[in-house]
Amino acid sequence: MVSPPATQATRRTAASFRPEIQGLRAVAVTAVVLYHLWPKRLTGGFVGVDVFFVISGYLITAHMYREIKSPSGFSLIKFWGRRIRRLLPAAFAVLLASLAAVFFFVPQTLWQSNGKQIGASALYLQNWVLAADAVDYSALNADATVAQHYWSLSIEEQFYFLWPLAIVGLLWLLGKVARRVPALALSPRSALIAGLGAIGAASLLHSIHETSVNPAAAYFVTPTRVWEFVAGALVALIFLDRQLSGPVATTLAWAGLGGILVSAVLYSGQTPFPGYTALLPVVGTALLLCCSGNTSIAGPAWLLSRRPATFVGDISYAVYLWHWPLIVIAPFALTSDLSWDTKLGILALSILLSWLTKVLLEDPLRRGSLLRGSARTYSFAAVGMLVVAGLSLGLVSLANAPAPADTEFQSSHCYGPAALDPANACATVLGSSAPNPPAVSVSKENTTPLYPGCQASFAGSELVTCSLGVPAASATATVAMVGDSHATAWYPAVEALAKKHNWRVVTYAKASCPVTSALRILDNEKTPQNQADCHAWVQKVNETLTADQSISTIFTASYSSAYTYTSAAGEELGNPAVDGFTRMWAGWQAAGKQVVVFDDVPRTNGQYIPTCLAQNAQDPMKCASPVSQAIPATMNITRAAEAAAKHGIIRIKLREQFCDAQWCYPVVGSVIVYRDYSHLSASYARALVPFVDAQLQALKIGQP
Repeated sequence: MVSPPATQATRRTAASFRPEIQGLRAVAVTAVVLYHLWPKRLTGGFVGVDVFFVISGYLITAHMYREIKSPSGFSLIKFWGRRIRRLLPAAFAVLLASLAAVFFFVPQTLWQSNGKQIGASALYLQNWVLAADAVDYSALNADATVAQHYWSLSIEEQFYFLWPLAIVGLLWLLGKVARRVPALALSPRSALIAGLGAIGAASLLHSIHETSVNPAAAYFVTPTRVWEFVAGALVALIFLDRQLSGPVATTLAWAGLGGILVSAVLYSGQTPFPGYTALLPVVGTALLLCCSGNTSIAGPAWLLSRRPATFVGDISYAVYLWHWPLIVIAPFALTSDLSWDTKLGILALSILLSWLTKVLLEDPLRRGSLLRGSARTYSFAAVGMLVVAGLSLGLVSLANAPAPADTEFQSSHCYGPAALDPANACATVLGSSAPNPPAVSVSKENTTPLYPGCQASFAGSELVTCSLGVPAASATATVAMVGDSHATAWYPAVEALAKKHNWRVVTYAKASCPVTSALRILDNEKTPQNQADCHAWVQKVNETLTADQSISTIFTASYSSAYTYTSAAGEELGNPAVDGFTRMWAGWQAAGKQVVVFDDVPRTNGQYIPTCLAQNAQDPMKCASPVSQAIPATMNITRAAEAAAKHGIIRIKLREQFCDAQWCYPVVGSVIVYRDYSHLSASYARALVPFVDAQLQALKIGQP
């Protein structure tokens, strides 16, 4: 007797369903790997992670419910032990291999970030580390680490730990409620569907909200992802190892697979994610789990059950572990960017290593006697975490070893920007000795800021201020330093000037927020809220500066070529990119302030300069930029200062301290110019003080 199409569920065993699950895992890991290898072509391949989350929720919940209903009952200790034997051996092996590869191939400038994230991955806290870094402006463009992809595995492990507690807790709570109010009594299955459904709905709403207001952190944190696991869990509880069959179910299954593929192809880095956009791959995966029961060639179950798909699905976990470290390490080991043939080689090597890992490590430890018994299993987990975390800490310690300062060379006439002065007749612009401080010390300025708490973050419009220089009681003048993070990079120079001239400096800086009356536009921003926050912050800064009569001079700087600009509502600007700055400065002048504008610093080739120098110690010019690239026409704050010079704006011109006629240098006079891809290093900012001071001699700051 034929069941009505897509109306009656057909019971199938978990074993017969597994090939389709493996095929679906193959789709997910393929999307992720291809996205990492060719991100500009498969822009949304990150959705493969969401497919994994739904599958995990389905399998774990189905297994737990069967055990709960079985005569022997459910054991938390045994459940977690199975997870340890299944996941941790391969995870620890790849982390140890990655740690060794970092030590031998990666420049020392990247040891601290890699060591930190490898250690966090061993403890399955990597997603929270990345979430914290994601809201730190200085960390946004940091080089990817070998363990960055462990963020999703950290979420899964947190899920595996908390999920059984949530299910057991729900059953206990609802049982207690039912005893007190019999009318609310539900079967265990119905109770779980209701309780987990409520948790999933709350998580989805939270995900949508956080993605709109704090997308960088929302991508990594666990609460914004719980609903994806719940989607799989609800399929498991509602269908109980059954699947819908018939032509309608087949159509729905193809629609589900299509949803996954469409999102993988069309989503991009600008797509707000996870939030509501994650519904497409999540619902698509759920449809495949409950509607792929038609095993004929007409249904996707047939395709997902073929041997090539199930083979990749069988090794998908190891593929996910291995592919990313290979992608990160290869450019350092090969000393070249990844070409198409290299990427294909990485793909092949990932599959080979993954198969060997499964055959030689995963399966023997999961099925053999070595880790049998709870004591052995949990001891292995504890020792493995301690070993990986301890070695990671050792790598970080090596990276943080202090370097001696060459105070004798600092007094040389060829130190720092002085090396670019032809009158000094220096043998080389780059410097005759190794950079001091060395690249590894300069790179730490990105993770350990010299002025913590003195720059507002992306989100919000609250004013954050610090006081530099001398105390107010003894200061002969109060000046202000305002702008985005490039203004923050000038703090060491401004503080040195303040101590020399007896000034007090008040600072107002905000990440990615130039002080202009125009609206700045940042192409990679996922939400308009940051733009609104920036504009509101600028208005507050402007009101504060104009009202503060103690401030006599305002210094300002910006990474002005990083943005495009438009007029704010109700304010028409002929050329917003330039006029937004000049109009703001005119208002300050009208309030009786002197205005000093730093030229935008030359752009780099886009690399982290300390890392590039560490990698090319024998040829630092590989990190240099031609003048035509380093000083584009879009340096709008410089253009604005040029235009406003006739109105009394003081422009600090420093091009000759960065560049000659052909090149803008990554290191000048043995001093590294940049701490990352664009921000001045503290040592170079201080080395520029005499050149800045010489241009300020005409100003009577603090004098009658």
